[in-house]
Amino acid sequence: MPHPYAWVKLKQNGDQERTVTPRAGHTLTPMAKGFIMFGGMDGRRNDQGNPAPNSDLFILQLGQHQTYQWSPIELDAASQVPPARTLHSAVSTSADEIFVFGGLHSAMPYQSLQDGWVLDTSCMEWKRQHFKAAPTGKHGAIARRMTGLIQDRISEDASRERRNSSGKARSKARAANRSSISGDSRGSVA
Repeated sequence: MPHPYAWVKLKQNGDQERTVTPRAGHTLTPMAKGFIMFGGMDGRRNDQGNPAPNSDLFILQLGQHQTYQWSPIELDAASQVPPARTLHSAVSTSADEIFVFGGLHSAMPYQSLQDGWVLDTSCMEWKRQHFKAAPTGKHGAIARRMTGLIQDRISEDASRERRNSSGKARSKARAANRSSISGDSRGSVA
């Protein structure tokens, strides 16, 4: 019985010199014109020799007969361009707009971004987005750095819950602790 799905290796059409370099941490957003690729890491280095992301824009078009073609997207020299980034998010918000948020600008020193940009694919122009309020405190998703062991995160959350518990629960716990230390069973909590 034949399998309903199978992987097929596509053949590249077009200019091999104007193609995308191998990379990771980029986004590939489906649009009517093709798939728009932005950013990522491809082995480039900054002036200090550290790995550096890029702000490349390419369009991937799938052709007939199992072919594909990459084409660089040329922007107007006067237009704004977002800072280079990797590990960012991108989503199509309309038929001709892509919203890009956050990512890493540098790993050494560590520099994460919390900016937003919209690429208008009808004219291939970037527009910076301004948010009403910046994330503050430790409750914003961007403010919490996801490092360390999961157990460490659970311990932090548990200790925070203990600190936020009602005074009544704390006083019962203190009374139970005092009675167990002194051996007095009158103040014990069942």
